[in-house]
Amino acid sequence: MKYTTKLITEKDWEDWMKEFSGEKTWLQSVKFGEFRQTIGEEIFFLGIFSDKKLLGGALVQKIKTSFKTFLHCPHGPLFLEEKTIIWETFLRFYKELGVKEDCDFVRISPLEKEGNELIENIFSQENFRPAPVHLVNPEQTLLLNLQQTEEEILAQMKKSTRYEVRRIEKLGIKVVQNQDLEIFWKLHLATIKRQKFVPFPRENTARQLNIFGQDCQIFSAEKDGEFLSSSIIIFDEQSAYYYQGSSIYSKLPMAHATLWSAILVAKKRGCRTFNFWGVVDDEMKNHPWYGLSRFKKGFGGEVQKFIHCQDFPITKKYWLNFCLEKWRKWKRGY
Repeated sequence: MKYTTKLITEKDWEDWMKEFSGEKTWLQSVKFGEFRQTIGEEIFFLGIFSDKKLLGGALVQKIKTSFKTFLHCPHGPLFLEEKTIIWETFLRFYKELGVKEDCDFVRISPLEKEGNELIENIFSQENFRPAPVHLVNPEQTLLLNLQQTEEEILAQMKKSTRYEVRRIEKLGIKVVQNQDLEIFWKLHLATIKRQKFVPFPRENTARQLNIFGQDCQIFSAEKDGEFLSSSIIIFDEQSAYYYQGSSIYSKLPMAHATLWSAILVAKKRGCRTFNFWGVVDDEMKNHPWYGLSRFKKGFGGEVQKFIHCQDFPITKKYWLNFCLEKWRKWKRGY
């Protein structure tokens, strides 16, 4: 059987994704591509065919900085079936596209489980190498099964988290769901000051809210008229994703309230899973995400680990970028 990879249209990809029931995330959605285009990136849609049948493919970003240009495939490619020849055909076309687009390297963050020897061997054979960046897109996440009753979800939480969730209503904490960026951003600035990290530009978040529409919602928790926690949740037909969070320190379960409300809304929308996005191993106590990771894991769920981000170098500039990203990883404590 002959397989070919070629560029396809946005509509071709959107139609295929609507029918695809396998594991995926919003990073392969057409809406994500539209958002990235608003910040100046070029987006490609790659499809792999058997004769005329579209078996899968990927959304790919072309990213330019002051000294490097590269392609990135976030949480892809996605295929109806996992075969060596399909992966090889895709990766070879992807590398050729990188050369054609004058890139210094191509990067791929696969949504394939860590330990999948078939895929790991293919990357090695195609001369890809582990990227110097940390937990891209992310590579370790926490999935909560929403195809359970509310009581079953509560029962699998850690005791302390379940206690806090049950206190929400008793304490009179209210959660507002809307697209009001003002509340979130005020709390976001307080979070940045407290945790000292580099934020996403506000205009980028505003663009996401506009493009995703009802599939991007802000859940904000207030007590006695004061908002103390806010979370941005992205939805698709299968999952809800905890994308960003912000808060002012409080002994009240305000952050618990935003996520519990989002979980209940996701169930009503028919989502099968709630994706808490990035987490780290329990023993990584010095990691910058350790505290947030423990908070997320209190809600229960299953940790999933994916193959580390892979790079295929094309020009010598790649090695300059390799050193810079390695340094940034060390500087940020990852």
